[in-house]
Amino acid sequence: MYRRRPTGAPARIGIADVESVERTVRELRALDYQYGGGSCHRAVQTRLPMARALLAATVPVRLTRRVDTAVADMHNLAGWTLFDNGSITEALHHFTIALDLATRAGNKAMAANIRYRIGRVHLHYNSPGRALAEFERGRMEAHASNSLLAAAILSANQAWAYAKLGRAEEAIAALAMMRTEFEAADRSDVPSWAAFFTETELSAMSGSVHTDLARFVDVRYAKRAVPELGTAIGSYGDGMARSRAFCLISLAVNQLLLHDVDGAVDIGRDALVHGRSVKSSRLRDRLRPLENEARKWCGADELTEEIRTMLPAAS
Repeated sequence: MYRRRPTGAPARIGIADVESVERTVRELRALDYQYGGGSCHRAVQTRLPMARALLAATVPVRLTRRVDTAVADMHNLAGWTLFDNGSITEALHHFTIALDLATRAGNKAMAANIRYRIGRVHLHYNSPGRALAEFERGRMEAHASNSLLAAAILSANQAWAYAKLGRAEEAIAALAMMRTEFEAADRSDVPSWAAFFTETELSAMSGSVHTDLARFVDVRYAKRAVPELGTAIGSYGDGMARSRAFCLISLAVNQLLLHDVDGAVDIGRDALVHGRSVKSSRLRDRLRPLENEARKWCGADELTEEIRTMLPAAS
């Protein structure tokens, strides 16, 4: 009934040990959302060996899958905070370990979430084709687990990848699928790794997709991006400071595309204010499209200079 304990491994563990890891992941994930991966990736790395020690312990059979899932999620979080801090090779290493453990646990919903995060790495670094491949694998895992929430997350990100590729019809169709799946999902007991995906996040993703459609397909999509981003910005609480800053940046880009330079400058400055509390290299990267667009407008000179001042401090 029990795994054999290797020499030097921890003694038998119980439910309290697993719950401790799960609680630690929730607490550190909250810090990541609020202050960025740069604020907590060292704390995650410090706690990771203690979580991994459970894998070598004597574990009751009824807890084996939960142990694998808990440690997988610690690696999942480690990968995300490292990605947010700009350490891509290390991030992908942790995602690979997380995926192996989630697969061993038979947790296909978590595997889908890890695929989503791997895809986001590729999407951020301008490889939307590779991102789409990961998102499609994730959708297969999501449907195998009957998790419509996991599927909605993947659909949202497929839409974003399609937008970056300039494939507008597919992007809009994926957003519609996101909404259908989200509304049909059971959200009564959402795991930590998927809890971020709320109605607010739906608005943020729709705004992000329409922003890139405006940038790469037709500027008229900006008119659809603005209200979605405004809804998300108004709904994010203090615990989602990074996401709010991202949406403010996108909103400022759209205002420039719509020739509202004064509005864009005000919103862009607001984004910089919110961004100063967030330690995220992704924030720096997201500012670059805003800087590039602002440089086209003489009325945005001061915003351009403020962004340039901000960029080195955003890592």
